[in-house]
Amino acid sequence: MRRRILRKAPALRNNNGALQIRVRLEGRDYFINRLGRFDDPVARAKAQSISAEIWSDFQQGQLDWSLSRYQPLVDGKDPELLDALRVLMEEKRQGRTTHAFRLVRRYGEPIRTQVEVEAFVEWMRSEGLAASTQSTILSTIRSVQPKNKALGSVAIKVPTRSVQEEVLTKDEIKRVLADLKQNEAWYYPCFALWLGTGLRNAELIGLTWDCVRLEEGELLISKSLRRDGVATHKRCWGSTKTGKSRVVPINQELVLLLRAHQERMRKLGLDIRTGLVFLTPRTHQHLYDSGLERVWKRSQKRVGLVPKRLYAQRHSFLSHALALGNSPADLAAVAGHRTEELLKTYAKPTGRVKLPCWQVA
Repeated sequence: MRRRILRKAPALRNNNGALQIRVRLEGRDYFINRLGRFDDPVARAKAQSISAEIWSDFQQGQLDWSLSRYQPLVDGKDPELLDALRVLMEEKRQGRTTHAFRLVRRYGEPIRTQVEVEAFVEWMRSEGLAASTQSTILSTIRSVQPKNKALGSVAIKVPTRSVQEEVLTKDEIKRVLADLKQNEAWYYPCFALWLGTGLRNAELIGLTWDCVRLEEGELLISKSLRRDGVATHKRCWGSTKTGKSRVVPINQELVLLLRAHQERMRKLGLDIRTGLVFLTPRTHQHLYDSGLERVWKRSQKRVGLVPKRLYAQRHSFLSHALALGNSPADLAAVAGHRTEELLKTYAKPTGRVKLPCWQVA
């Protein structure tokens, strides 16, 4: 393995009046900024101290080659990390990236060394964040600071949760759907389609009539209406999770249900050509996850069930579909999964093995 080289101590540099530290690593120049004015003696003294620390760490074999550890703090915060997370948040517009940015900004302490990462994890734990959330936050930070080895030195044990714990039985699904049909008639077609196809939340919420092929008995899933991670209550159009379109078959019962739902929408003067298939009952806007979750939990409580997450009912569909003997490859194509991932997540022993039998005359 080639030895990495820092030939001389970093030098201070005047960049149009701004103070910089130039670090020459393996023939390339890297700069540490936000140090203050070049003519400020206090700023120069701090910069000299950082330069000496870098040189000392290199000689002792402890140099942080990403240089993240040596970046100056502003009001106790790491501006480089915050800037990188802000860019990622605005680019991805996902809830997890927004959460990471806001959390790091609120934490207000550097997260560079192993001790600092451990302190950050302990703070997240004290804030009541689940282990899975802590792991996601660290993963997001690592994505913008891949050279910071300290971020990978702290292991967070995330307890495994079987998706089967969230799966409803066939009888429970029937009871909930019967209750929804009677007490939540507006939402009943939405939940019936959800449980009958296993669509993802954003795919169902973003389903439009031009993608509903009733004559063919199928849906074209080519887009999603997902949450905008930056603007909490807004949604934006995007591709499917995999970035690929797929065709999802629907049974005759769902075809008839969607025809009746379409007629109801037509009588209300709503767009049944390219408009959204499912809307809120009062404002006729797109549906919200939180609203659907409330309806779902209400129904489960009415039929005497301990409420299970609505999102997990994609698992119910796939588990029951596998139990019916469907090909895993076919189901993976319908669900937008890889076959290996589907088998690993949903295929569980049933205790009912069908053995081949060869009868010789």
